[in-house]
Amino acid sequence: MGDEPQDPITELARAGAALHELFLSYRDAGFTEDQAMSLVRTMVEVQVRAAIEGT
Repeated sequence: MGDEPQDPITELARAGAALHELFLSYRDAGFTEDQAMSLVRTMVEVQVRAAIEGT
């Protein structure tokens, strides 16, 4: 490891920030809060399933 400082933002925090941004974008596009959350939830579920199945 060099003299570079460690990144204080973890991969999980980075992913959470990206999901929050996506949620806000859906809201800005006119979706309700429930609709935006449902879309984000579905995207996360698909990604998790794909990771579990190894695809």
